[in-house]
Amino acid sequence: MSSLRSGVKYVAERVIASSSGAALSRRKFRQRVLVLAYHNIVPTGSRQVGDKSLHLPQSVFAEQLDSLLETHDVVPLQDVLLGCGKEDLPHERPRAAITFDDAYEGAVTVGVHELRVRGLPATVFASPGFLAGKSFWWDMLADPATGLNDELRTRVLSEARGLSAEAVDLAGRAGVKRNEVPGYACGVSISDLTAALRYDKLSMAAHTWNHPNLTTLSDSDLVAELARPMEWLNAFGNRALPMISYPYGLADRRVMDASRDAGYTAGFMIDGGWTTPGAVDPFSIPRLNIPAGISRDGFILRTSGLIQGR
Repeated sequence: MSSLRSGVKYVAERVIASSSGAALSRRKFRQRVLVLAYHNIVPTGSRQVGDKSLHLPQSVFAEQLDSLLETHDVVPLQDVLLGCGKEDLPHERPRAAITFDDAYEGAVTVGVHELRVRGLPATVFASPGFLAGKSFWWDMLADPATGLNDELRTRVLSEARGLSAEAVDLAGRAGVKRNEVPGYACGVSISDLTAALRYDKLSMAAHTWNHPNLTTLSDSDLVAELARPMEWLNAFGNRALPMISYPYGLADRRVMDASRDAGYTAGFMIDGGWTTPGAVDPFSIPRLNIPAGISRDGFILRTSGLIQGR
């Protein structure tokens, strides 16, 4: 039954994407911006592991970039959200900015390679505490066949505050097995990050230090999680953006105000879709999350504005 529903969904997406509706919708949204949120890119020939919704095959990513080039103006994140003196001019096509959360090895290597081939800009929101090959808890604790258990995820975000060591401890007490994660699905190595930054259209921004659920932290821990990445970003000079994406897309007013106080100029969610520059709270800017299971036509519909969310 599930496969039947999926088949019907894909057929419906193909019909709508092939109609004039997508083009008309893009024209409607041409004065707005879509910030795309990716996580990892899986190198060709490698298998998807961990929380599979986060790990997009390289060939699919390349296809999506080609689709964007046909229909959108792909622009640097900072030009859209910090202003470049052109916001009052009319636009013929909607704009899109590309972002990656977590600084996975695959994203910063093969993902950046696909960007470089096409001359496209992007921003990586990094959690420095996971660089140099460290694994993320949601990948370590995901069942190889069924993925990450929803109940476990909920418990980790609340009881373990979204922190990796506490998540692994909680999972162990619950009898959840910890799995090995291949290198491409871990935090990027310092050498590969350095190599990627030779591409001058790549910028860095913050995703906190240890990737916690910020809403669960004490005031002092919250300040520390926001301050350390700002110091780390200083090493990247003008390639660093004073912006943050909130881990798990979780932020409340206290977190947003603390981000502003820490010196950030913008904060990003993981959902919400389109935005209009200057018309939204700069610390709750929406993005369109791109899951690994999305079809080609589904991507076209979402980036045209005909379908919201997943």
